[in-house]
Order: sequence, then C-alpha cells, then structure tokens
Amino acid sequence: MHPPLSAAHPVSMRRLIPILLPLLLAACTHAEKNGSELGRLKLPDGFQIAVFAEADSARMMVFSPGGVLLVSEPEEGKVVALPDPKHTGKAERSVAVVENLTEPHGIGFYHGKLYVAERDRVRSYDWDETNLRASNPKLLADLPGRGGHSTRTLLFHKAKMYISAGSSCNVCVEKDPRRAAVMEFNPDGSGMKIFAKGLRNAVGMAVNPKTDTVWVTNNGRDRLGDDLPPEIIADLGQNGGDFGWPYCYGDRIPDTTFNNTTADRCKDVILPKVQMQAHSAPLGLEFYEGTVFPAEYRNNIFVALHGSWNRSVPTGDKVVRVKLNDKGQPVGGAQDFITGWQDERGRRNGRVAGIVSGPDGSMYVSDDQAGLIYRVTFGK
Repeated sequence: MHPPLSAAHPVSMRRLIPILLPLLLAACTHAEKNGSELGRLKLPDGFQIAVFAEADSARMMVFSPGGVLLVSEPEEGKVVALPDPKHTGKAERSVAVVENLTEPHGIGFYHGKLYVAERDRVRSYDWDETNLRASNPKLLADLPGRGGHSTRTLLFHKAKMYISAGSSCNVCVEKDPRRAAVMEFNPDGSGMKIFAKGLRNAVGMAVNPKTDTVWVTNNGRDRLGDDLPPEIIADLGQNGGDFGWPYCYGDRIPDTTFNNTTADRCKDVILPKVQMQAHSAPLGLEFYEGTVFPAEYRNNIFVALHGSWNRSVPTGDKVVRVKLNDKGQPVGGAQDFITGWQDERGRRNGRVAGIVSGPDGSMYVSDDQAGLIYRVTFGK
C-alpha cells in the first residue's frame, strides 16, 4: 500500500500540481458555465430556468424542421446544432453544422434549406437533418461590411427574406442606404429593396401572428444622457417606411444634433409600438404562442435586453414582456420577466441576447457573455 502524499513526498506533489491544476480550473469553469449563477435569477412563481447547453458567444437561435435547436456563434465563426433527442431538457451534444464564417448572426430555414446571414453576405445551405450538417453553400447577396454595427438578423415572411443591418455610427447620415435599415429580398437573394429605414440597429425580428407583420426591436443612439432616446419595438407594417433615425426619435422628437431638423421633418415618421428605458439594448424578440405558460403570459412579446454600456446607472440585462390585446397591439409597457443577470452594483454575470420558443412550449434564451443557452419552463 502506498503511503499518503504529504510534505514528505515533495517530488510527487510537484509532479502532480501541473497535472491537477488545469483539471481543477476546468472543473471550476465548467461548474460556472453550467449555471452556478442560476440561483441569482428571479422569475415569476411557477417558472423554472435551467442551463440547456453551452455555446460560446451564443446569439440568434432557430429550430430546424426536425426540431433541433441551432444557434449562431459570431465570435467563433460558426453555427452549431444542439440536439436533445430524448427530450431531457438538456442538449446531448454540440455539433458544428457550418464553420469558418465571418460573424454569423441571423439564421433561418426556408423550404428545407438553412440560411445564414454573416457580416457581409447571406448564404443558403443544403440541410441534412439526419447528420446535422449544412453543405453546398450558395452566395445569395452581399451585405454592408465593416464599420459600426456588424450583426445581420434574418427572417422569412410571406415568401420574402428580411435582413436587418445596423448603422455604421452613433448618429450620422449614412451613405449606404442598406444601413440602419431592414432589407427585403426574394429567397434566392434577388429583388433587394429597402423595406424599412431609420432604424439605427434593429437586431430582433419576429412576425406578430395577430397582425401578420414583421416587428423589430431597435437600439437608439447614445450620448444623449441616461434616459434618451427610448429603445423601441416597432411594427414594420405591410409596406415598411421611415422610423426616424438619425433625425428623430421616440414620439417624433427632433434630434438636436441636426440643426435643420424640425417637427415638420418628423411628422410623417412611423411611431413605435413600445418605448422602453434608454440604453437597455433590446435584442431578441419573440411572440409567445405556446400553451405551456399560464394564460397571462400567452400572447405576449418577450424581449432580451442586452444591457447598457454608457449609462451612469447600468440598466438592462434581463428579459421583459409586453402584454398584447386580441388584435396583437401592446397593452401597457414592458414588465420584468427574468432578472438577476446584473447585481445591485451593476455588475454582470450574463448578457441575454436571443429568445425563441421551442416545439414543446418552453422558451430558450441565449447569453453571449456566459456562453450559455437557458431553458425556461413552467410547472408547479
């Protein structure tokens, strides 16, 4: 029998330290990434939240035709699949379906093909559900490239493909009309037109099932103080239009950066449907249509607030909801749904980014700071 390791065996300990230390650090990191902070999160009574998967820089999510969750990882340049074939509520593994991309962000499926919007292009792929692989990439269209906001969100609606591109600046007159806008394409990339403009950075896009129109979250400009301008949710309507940036914000208020901006210039700007706290950085947007959540939480908009960076008192870093009436119109303002990613001192342990409802009625929330995807369920 070997004697126990102790100070009497310094050589053995020195040899073990370089072996054990990385294992201990990895174990701590794994524990942290798998939700050691979940106890800080606050949800309404009856709701639970758990870690579904790890996914570095996790952003936008979509379910495949076969019900597998996919997520974009912009910093890693890939899209991964997170299968849960036994419906355990936790991904069985992570599968890279396409790699070596340039800041992939928006992802979607249309007629069985996978579409990925990168920083400067959108491509389609043949989708292999059995092996969770994307192949045969086809370039559909070029998108605005470097400079300013780099995320490109993608959505299909009524046989059209919509892609948003944020501004190249905080506040300026863009030379490229595709920036600070939502573009409309045919699914093959042809027929591009500017569908909606004056949206400084419309990251979240979803279809309102009641109005049958595309709604977006929009991040307002910075450096107008802690409480201006409001962040918004906008209905792009049947024909799109002008939502004001850089000349106007909120309730058609002229931006004083431009001396020649008058109320007359703002009078035809489309008003937002919801206004929220400035600098909250609303990203993911989801209309919950499941039946698992209680009735009060159905027919609600859920929004992931990524959180402020230039506010004296930090804000955001939570999931909020907005109630809708039977016609799909907001009733009241945003209400907290999940909080706790930011402590009382403004320190963050996560930044939520994307939201999507699952086929089982649960909700999935991505966190690009912690590198996690959470699953939200309900049950007493």
